[in-house]
Amino acid sequence: MATVGEAFDPRHNSLNAIRLGLAAAVIVSHSWLVNGLGLPPMVGGTDAGLVAVAGFFGISGYLVTASRLRSPSLRAYLWRRFLRIYPAFLVVLVITAFVFAPLSTLVDGRSTIDWLGAGKYVLSNAALFVRQLGVPNTLSNNPYPFVWNLPLWTLFYEAICYLLIGLIVSAAAGRLRGPIVGVLLGLTTFVSLGFKLAPGFIAAPVFESAASLASFFLAGSLIHLYRHAIPSSVLLGAAAVLLAVVFAVLGVFSPLAALPTAYVLLYLSGVMTPLNAIGRRNDISYGMYIYGFPVQQGLVLFLGGVTLPMWAFAVLAVVFTVPFAWASWLAIEFPASRLRGLVGRGRQSEKSLE
Repeated sequence: MATVGEAFDPRHNSLNAIRLGLAAAVIVSHSWLVNGLGLPPMVGGTDAGLVAVAGFFGISGYLVTASRLRSPSLRAYLWRRFLRIYPAFLVVLVITAFVFAPLSTLVDGRSTIDWLGAGKYVLSNAALFVRQLGVPNTLSNNPYPFVWNLPLWTLFYEAICYLLIGLIVSAAAGRLRGPIVGVLLGLTTFVSLGFKLAPGFIAAPVFESAASLASFFLAGSLIHLYRHAIPSSVLLGAAAVLLAVVFAVLGVFSPLAALPTAYVLLYLSGVMTPLNAIGRRNDISYGMYIYGFPVQQGLVLFLGGVTLPMWAFAVLAVVFTVPFAWASWLAIEFPASRLRGLVGRGRQSEKSLE
């Protein structure tokens, strides 16, 4: 039986297509929120958006661990990680503050842009930790008011995970990396389960978010470190799906479904090879993720109270986000990736490995 390491071809897999689907799922799940309808349909407190974010972190754990192991130094690795998320993140902040927000005041005709507040929006969030959700005097009449880009909050935790795995690989001998990541996965799972079973037992939501998201990232990392020992099997894939569903029904998806979720996505990436062409040259999944919410808020504003069936709104939101995601890839993300060689020159990059 083939192992995960043997079944996953770094140059011929469907991870980019899967990530694009996950980004679309996040947009769809937010359609209820931006229309003032509350949370999307859930199973045991788990919705498609939560599963999608969990999937992003699981995939990222696998790919980023591979990236660190290929990098000639921690410095070169961190430079590549910086280029992957930060330039596009900063640009979306600037565009939101100085393009989307001013345009929104023209559409609603009932407010004026606060330029100082717009600048503060960029500066307050520029360190990746989102502290200011809105630009003053904008979106005040939307059903979900003031908030311009809710999904950005996860990127801070993504960066922390990058740093964590970078330090582990740098400081620990090869044979110790797997056990260390395994212990950390157990610890983050335990902490996340504690928050789930006893809400508020630590009055710091940042720790809850960190533990939950890190567990999915560490699960992907652990699978990579043991990829040549873990079988790649349809039976294991089916069992992982069943476990994830059971955990969701029981209301403990976030604490307990990290390994099953990461395994399923990595298994699928190796067997869904016909989707390899999607995103092979142009990976717009990150752009979809960071532009989806502002596009949705703008769409709600533009519709001016016209109510669409939720499926129609979700489809329009995904379609209208695509041009922004393409622009982000072509103008920011891809050019930034070409600067990787400025700090260290690692081994030849592999397709779909971050």
